[in-house]
Amino acid sequence: MGSDLRRIGRRSIGPIVAPFAELETGLAIAVEDDAGDLIAGAAGAIDLDAGSEATHDIIVSRRRAGRVVARGPGAGTALARATVASLAAAIAAVAEASSDADRLIGQELALGRRLQRSFVSLVAPDVPGFEIASHYEAAREIGGDFFDLFRRRTRRRPLSIVIADVTGKGIAAALMMAFVRPLLHAAIDHTRGPVEALERTNRILVGERRSALFITVLCIELDVRTGQLTMANGGHEPPLLVPAGGQAPRALEGSGTLLGAFDRVDAPECTAVLEPGDVLVCYTDGVTDAKAIDGQRFGDDRLLAAIESGRAGGAHGIAGAIRSAVDTFQSDMEPADDVTFVVVGRLP
Repeated sequence: MGSDLRRIGRRSIGPIVAPFAELETGLAIAVEDDAGDLIAGAAGAIDLDAGSEATHDIIVSRRRAGRVVARGPGAGTALARATVASLAAAIAAVAEASSDADRLIGQELALGRRLQRSFVSLVAPDVPGFEIASHYEAAREIGGDFFDLFRRRTRRRPLSIVIADVTGKGIAAALMMAFVRPLLHAAIDHTRGPVEALERTNRILVGERRSALFITVLCIELDVRTGQLTMANGGHEPPLLVPAGGQAPRALEGSGTLLGAFDRVDAPECTAVLEPGDVLVCYTDGVTDAKAIDGQRFGDDRLLAAIESGRAGGAHGIAGAIRSAVDTFQSDMEPADDVTFVVVGRLP
């Protein structure tokens, strides 16, 4: 429990102890954690090793977190014992309050994580003739990546595929994500295609500019009857098309600027066809930017190798291979960024 005292630190405990340096008690006061390390003290000119000693444990959440020590010629007096007891109680109260605040914040972040995961399309829509796999993992309790998969409300009911990455991480990025996701969804439902949807969303973000956060977005419309892909890319990683015949994956290039930064996105409309047996891989930079303990990045080559190792299993095989490769590469390292990918395969 020494970490309780180290966490709140000298900045909080020091002012509690400091006034005792001015008192003529003949005591040197020290606050130690349960490992015996000094957290704060008020020794004045008194030798910490001189004379006798009075101590009192600091109890936080019913466990010993450290102790208050009074040393000096007067350490054996009732005043010394009362002093260390009062100090221990005051420090314990500060540590308990800090722990309560941490628990409350933790509970709120856990709720935010559950809510955020409910925003993300973890259950893919049923699209006959296609298989869809996905993965989302925030680097912190909550994050700024998201993806969306839904059938548009038009006669042909195309599948819309959206994957996006808000700059930054944590609470600010999560709030931006919660604002942009429904905005994009509505824009896609009420425009003629991905390019127009990105431009409309960008106009609102620029007009409402109230933060320094921006967002990269890949927006794809899939005609489920023909396999035709129509794509607009707002500064995002290009998706990879994995051909059925065993040829190497190729990036679907063509990109404009990220959203929220400039008046126009200027993303070109790009097209391709997802043939039977082909697989489309969309991902955020948290995949390729994942770091190993030695600082190496996961990178494009490892991503391609993971795709190759899982391609025989279609969309689900590739998604599983990417997730396994990234997890193994990162090992016990804290994630450098949110990790998100969507894999769509057209059945043979």
